Amino acid sequence: MDNASIWLWAASLAPLALLLFLMIGRGWGAAEAGSVGWLVASLIALTVFHLRMEAVGLETVKGVVEAVTIVYIIVSAILIYEVAKEADAFVPFQRGMTRLFAHPLLQVMAIGWVFASFLQGITGFGVPIAVCAPLLVGIGVRPLHAVVIALVGHAWNNTFGTLSAAWIGMKQVTDLSPGEYATTAVQTSLLLWMVNLAGGLTICWLYGRLRGVWEGLPAVLVISLAHGGVTLALSQWDDTLNGFAAGLVGLLVVAALARLPRYRRPSRVTDSPVFAPGTPTTTAPTPAGEPAPAGEPAPDRPAPAREPTPDRTAPASAPAPGTPSGGPTPVAVPPAGAPVPAAAMSLNSAFLPYSTLLVVTGVVLLIGPLKSVLGRPTVDVDFPAVTTGLGFTTPASTSTLALLTHAGTLLLVTAVISYVLYRRAGHLRRRAYRSILSGTVEKAIGPTIAVVTLVAMASVMQGSGQADVLAAKVAAWTSGIYLLLGPYVGVFGTFITGSNLSSNLLFGAFQQTTAQAAGLSTAQVLSAQTTGGALGTMISPSKILLGTTTAGISGQEGQVLRRTLPLTLVMTALVGLPFFLLG
Repeated sequence: MDNASIWLWAASLAPLALLLFLMIGRGWGAAEAGSVGWLVASLIALTVFHLRMEAVGLETVKGVVEAVTIVYIIVSAILIYEVAKEADAFVPFQRGMTRLFAHPLLQVMAIGWVFASFLQGITGFGVPIAVCAPLLVGIGVRPLHAVVIALVGHAWNNTFGTLSAAWIGMKQVTDLSPGEYATTAVQTSLLLWMVNLAGGLTICWLYGRLRGVWEGLPAVLVISLAHGGVTLALSQWDDTLNGFAAGLVGLLVVAALARLPRYRRPSRVTDSPVFAPGTPTTTAPTPAGEPAPAGEPAPDRPAPAREPTPDRTAPASAPAPGTPSGGPTPVAVPPAGAPVPAAAMSLNSAFLPYSTLLVVTGVVLLIGPLKSVLGRPTVDVDFPAVTTGLGFTTPASTSTLALLTHAGTLLLVTAVISYVLYRRAGHLRRRAYRSILSGTVEKAIGPTIAVVTLVAMASVMQGSGQADVLAAKVAAWTSGIYLLLGPYVGVFGTFITGSNLSSNLLFGAFQQTTAQAAGLSTAQVLSAQTTGGALGTMISPSKILLGTTTAGISGQEGQVLRRTLPLTLVMTALVGLPFFLLG
């Protein structure tokens, strides 16, 4: 390789290398690092690749336009979560789940795997961890295990979850033919099915080692068949409904399993390591005063699932998760205009936002004539072809947004309907929309900036030829084993950016170009990329932080990472192995 080629490759690598250094070495967030990465990519496009200033601006605008469609989903998803949180819907949901599932392992799987998968199908962006970790603590699971279980349980649905935001993001930054698109969707579904099955078995192992696996194996096989089967079937039909429908079917299946005699009998695991000493679900509680095993944080004061409001108190009959027992809980008379206490909300009411989303998406997307009519209003932005001074050409393209059938619109409509219904039922106080909107804006600022800057950076690198140069060299150096390495690129992208979506935005085009340069299957490499990105959510620092915060063990993120990192590395190797052996 001559000096000019080395210089061109080093210049192309600089934006990514700086991004990684700022995020890992300096601890910057994706929003801040992404802004610097875009700036450096733009400067290199101007000076090294001789892209005109107006062309750099055009590629940046193209990235921003593509990012808007993703940000729309993010903001609307967070809005639904804030509505449910403000209505205190998570506390009655937790009580309803513990009544429905008598078997302790099924309780853990129902909340930490099935419900986490369902939430990931709708919301994502850390919401499943923030919700399910404290719910697990509330039924007696040790906080450290609660975070690990939620991370493992939700990971598989990170590609087609959040109404397929990560999958749509990968489509935005890659160029797939209809045939390649269909093949990639099938292969991705099969890989995610493997991850799903491995996640369920891992939770059983954590619960009771080999005995736990044997006890939970029938449920794991049936639930995984539902999750994986629905995902595979819908991969050829509808992106938006895929992860949501799989999560919903999983909920129905686990509810049916709870009625089987096998899961109505007491567990044979007499001292599960995932449960805190003295938990009613364990048959051999540790004597009072005996310390928890080494390395386990005390479970007596986990953080609540939502911040308390001045005019709400937990009812005496069912203290909030983590409230020490042994003394009466004071009962306060709510002031005029205050919402009904959480205990008065039924399980069906607690599930209201998600059942509403099911109805909204079903009506809009499953009724063909209505979907056709609503799909007509679109916003189309055309971008001309761009050619650099070095001869790299990006063809003309069109960005299209179907306003009324977009996933963000479906989520937004669901949030509005849920707010109205909760308000009429008395579960929301007057002007609750203020705190809901405030919480939504606060949570959405960081992801919005991160997505916009990362997509703009990827667009500039793609349009200037930097991605082509990187991909050509990587393909030349690793062509023999790249199918094994591809999933780890996805894991790494999620680790540094915090989401599978951002990983696909950052490395999707790079992976496609590398596959083409190495003569590999584009479908295989891209499916490995997004599956690896899904697995990377188990070690994402931002998601781990959400879990430790809501489970009440802030500062123990390192202990969580030490447990999830080996699982992530092993599962990622398994993802790349089939393609490597068959290739």
